[in-house]
Amino acid sequence: MTREILIAKTKDEIFEFIRERLSFDTNIESQLRHTDKEIFKKEHRRFEMSGYENETGQCTKHNLEIVNKFADLGIYDYTSYMFLDFYKGHGTLYLKYFNDNENLEFELGGYGTTEIIYAIFEKTILTNRTQRRRI
Repeated sequence: MTREILIAKTKDEIFEFIRERLSFDTNIESQLRHTDKEIFKKEHRRFEMSGYENETGQCTKHNLEIVNKFADLGIYDYTSYMFLDFYKGHGTLYLKYFNDNENLEFELGGYGTTEIIYAIFEKTILTNRTQRRRI
């Protein structure tokens, strides 16, 4: 999937793409017993939104792994930094656009994992902002 192909899709198609990319590996599915495979196919990785963790950095690591599943689309090419933080179920996206001096904050309260990834797309690859040259 490329940025250009993604831009041509509808919002619902992009949501489906996000869910597909976050779905669990088929190796996991084959190891499960006593689980309805059709229901399991609809499940996918989700952000840990509590902000509480047993081990320092556990939530941040988990959530960053989810965001990084979309790095190949160039989501980081538009920003000097981008960070997602959760506390008590409320998400905030912090970012600073490449070649811009303003630090931005976007509240994502009430959003699920798919909607948050889509919001990141809207702020990055679905914009016409300047992107950094990687090649």
